[in-house]
Amino acid sequence: MKFDSIKSRLLLMLLICVLGMALLVISQHFFTQKLVSLHQQRELLLRLGQDLLQMRRHEKDFLLRHEIDYYHRFTRRAEIFNQRLARFVPMMKEHDYPDEQAGQLAQSIFDYQRLFNQVVQLQTEIGLTKTLGLKGELASVEQQLTPVVGSDEVLAEARVAAREYMLFNDQQSSKRFYVLTDKLVRRSDSGDEKILLDAYIQLFTRLATANKAMGITHNEGLRGQFRQQAHDVEAQLEHIDTAFQPLINNQTEQVRVYSLSIALTTSVVLILLLVKSFATFHSAFANFVMFFYRCKRQYQRIDPKQLGFAEFKSLAELANEMVESRRNMELELAETQAALRQQHRDNQQNDSSHLRENNEISPVRKQ
Repeated sequence: MKFDSIKSRLLLMLLICVLGMALLVISQHFFTQKLVSLHQQRELLLRLGQDLLQMRRHEKDFLLRHEIDYYHRFTRRAEIFNQRLARFVPMMKEHDYPDEQAGQLAQSIFDYQRLFNQVVQLQTEIGLTKTLGLKGELASVEQQLTPVVGSDEVLAEARVAAREYMLFNDQQSSKRFYVLTDKLVRRSDSGDEKILLDAYIQLFTRLATANKAMGITHNEGLRGQFRQQAHDVEAQLEHIDTAFQPLINNQTEQVRVYSLSIALTTSVVLILLLVKSFATFHSAFANFVMFFYRCKRQYQRIDPKQLGFAEFKSLAELANEMVESRRNMELELAETQAALRQQHRDNQQNDSSHLRENNEISPVRKQ
């Protein structure tokens, strides 16, 4: 099969179409897979953000209600977060995302859990309810002091100061408590009373120290560190999410550029091939028309090189052979006719000579 034949040209067009579509499908599949992967990572990142939000809710519920159930919920949600983070880290590496970012996020969430565990331990030490921890021990000592000291206004005021401090973490209440209990210690006469007052003061001191370690306000102490660590984890997740958006945009742009490039290249090649084929067809038919038009007046051969396609060249060779054959036949016919005319003239001459001879012989015989 010659390359300049109509069949080869059609097969070439078909091959270009198939190749273009195959490249388009392959590129779409490849880039779509990458886009799907990126969107899966983005979805996983959103799930991490939701997990962190749930952890923050459990953390706030625990600090507000002091129920250990919220700690268990926090722990379960943290396990889910770590499992998803373990799936997310390899995806980050697929897109050449810095490894230290994943390491920092894992370390930050570990520190967040560690600080929350410390908060829970310290709050458990302080007391989850009024009857547990240092609060319960302080209430127990107060009950033991009441029958020993009696209905003393100073003890009542000291108890009120202790309650105000436990409710509001007011330093003035703490100072007033120490002033009042100091009066009680100086006034006490019995050893049991002094022992109870010393235990009362020590328990309040431990409670005040624990509250100070926990943080007088939300931004101080262990609670402040814990909140700051939670904000750091949120900031890192937001940073990773912000970094993923350009990757998705670039991948989407690559899909568009590659798809348009392949489609445009295939279309241009096909259009050029079709235009060239159309021009070749038009030229070939024009040459054939002129050939038949001229053949009515003169025997002129057609040049196969001007026809372009191999099929037309074969037809041109057959047409040239037909012209040559007809020319030869006409030449032979002309030669035959010339020979016949010459023979006819010769016959006429012979007949005339015979007549003359006969005319000359007849008079002699009469004599």
